[in-house]
Amino acid sequence: MTKNNFKRGLPEDLPGEYEVHGVYHCPAMSDAKVLTLIHDMSADDAGHVVRVYMSREENDEFIFDFELEAFAFPSYESAVAFANRLPSLTALELLMVQNGYDFESMTGNPPILQ
Repeated sequence: MTKNNFKRGLPEDLPGEYEVHGVYHCPAMSDAKVLTLIHDMSADDAGHVVRVYMSREENDEFIFDFELEAFAFPSYESAVAFANRLPSLTALELLMVQNGYDFESMTGNPPILQ
């Protein structure tokens, strides 16, 4: 199943435009999935937000269990760059981003920690 052919039951408090960026399967838990959305909040001068949800699939429909995290970015391009890199971030890199590390300085997919 691809991200384009499933029903989406988005949380009620998610106004505005969004796009499904990725669906990641958790091999250790067969029905668990991580869904990333890019939420366009530029109309409210809030930029773009990468939202990460823990979800599961039942009868070709995604059930949103809870939001894991939301990451705000000033531009669509920076949100997409982060969302693309999210699955390969180390735990330390993720902690740094969660605590205000400037993702914009992470150009060209360099490792943060060496």
